[in-house]
Amino acid sequence: MENNGNEFGQEQEQNVQEQNIQEQNTQEQNIQEQEQNIQELNNQDRDENDAFRYQQNSYGPTYYDYSNKESDEKEPEQPIPPKKKGHIGKVIIGAVAFGLIAAVCFFAANTFLNMVFPSKGNQISTVDTSKKKVGVTTVSGSAVSQISDVSGIVENVMPSIVSITQSYKKSGYSIFGQYYEDDATGSGSGFIVSQDNNELLIVTNNHVVQDAEKIQVTFIDDTTAEATVKGTDATADLAVITIKMDKLKGSTKEKIKVATLGDSDSTKVGQMAIAIGNALGYGQSVTVGYISAKDREVTITDENTNQSNKMTLLQTDAAINPGNSGGALLDINGNVIGINSVKYASSEVEGMGYAIPISKAIPIINELMKREVLSEDEKGYLGITGRSISDEVSKSYGMPIGVYVVEVGKSGSAKDAGVKVGDIITKINDVEVKTIEEVKERVNSCRIGTELKITVKRSHEGEYKEIELKAKLKGSSTLDDLEKAEEEEETQRNDADSESQTLPWGGSLY
Repeated sequence: MENNGNEFGQEQEQNVQEQNIQEQNTQEQNIQEQEQNIQELNNQDRDENDAFRYQQNSYGPTYYDYSNKESDEKEPEQPIPPKKKGHIGKVIIGAVAFGLIAAVCFFAANTFLNMVFPSKGNQISTVDTSKKKVGVTTVSGSAVSQISDVSGIVENVMPSIVSITQSYKKSGYSIFGQYYEDDATGSGSGFIVSQDNNELLIVTNNHVVQDAEKIQVTFIDDTTAEATVKGTDATADLAVITIKMDKLKGSTKEKIKVATLGDSDSTKVGQMAIAIGNALGYGQSVTVGYISAKDREVTITDENTNQSNKMTLLQTDAAINPGNSGGALLDINGNVIGINSVKYASSEVEGMGYAIPISKAIPIINELMKREVLSEDEKGYLGITGRSISDEVSKSYGMPIGVYVVEVGKSGSAKDAGVKVGDIITKINDVEVKTIEEVKERVNSCRIGTELKITVKRSHEGEYKEIELKAKLKGSSTLDDLEKAEEEEETQRNDADSESQTLPWGGSLY
């Protein structure tokens, strides 16, 4: 039975092969017949056309029969025989085929040339969503932005953006003249600039964390952690806060990332800008606009001290709202080019937000990142009180810009260094200081026992001369002498070699 089955299968396979051979032979025979018919038609057309020759004269085209060459006499004009419909159809089909072939060849050649020699004047804007990078393009030499969707950029940058909530004491006087102090909260933004095994460093505005009793940071996964201030620069309105890595969850560590800092100096007016921040404290939001101006000089007045300070900022029409302060202003590649600072946005106009240029902020940020987080018992103090000399006061009274020394403690480091009432502090360790806040920040960020170089300008015979002094910092206990120094303030002013016996401007003591 098994052999019969095999024989039957072989017989079936042989029949199939024979059938395939017959079909192939039939197809070949049909093709040969078609080719023979086409050849016969072509020969017939050629024989007919050989009997006629075309000649152009002033009256139009005429046809003459040159098939009979025995007679020299001009043969009578013969009528034009009608062409066969089949011939006309072939001509039309041939023309169409030629046109299609020519079009395909032209398209292929043009594509090849564009690949080898791409045109710089007619490039197409592209967005690579897989890599979340945007290709900037030009048309006829002028920049043209065709970006209508920045979701890829935002998605890539958002893990580096944080929301900041600070708790502080709000004080004032009621309508009845009673002093009050209440608990209050404020919101702001920041972005991650450094991460190692020990700590996470975040940049924000100084006014976001100023006088904060508690700082809470919220990350992209909505987890929170408490932060402490590492360093601040009130004049530049910059601050760096730190969080210990062991305070973060493992899932949070995997999701967060360090922001990429760009170059604000190379930014051009008219380029697209993206602002990300914790607007109104509702959580992260995005606004889009353009760089409206560069190097815009803005005068800022501190609401607490009423002191004015000039800053050079980026101007943008991307909406910057309360809570955006300290957030990132991005270019279309997702690089941070500015630090949003809603504090400087005017409420009287629209589309005029300001941001601190990142190129100017980086040196300050680097210095703040190196500072130590010190307890109150570890911080060094100079042992003075002073007032900031603004540009207006400097011009009006001919005084150098800096910090006017109002009081000097008897046992403080300033007294030991030779600082006197009436001196104007202009530098600390060769770094320029213009406000009392800057003096406090730079001194209090150093440990007790640190030696600082204090540069002062002292009035002598109507002129201010620069003097360099060395001060070894002492602890906060030396500040107790300042209270006693108030009783002797008048005597110290009379003894000081200064032409200003009284302060010609208002302000708070520090």
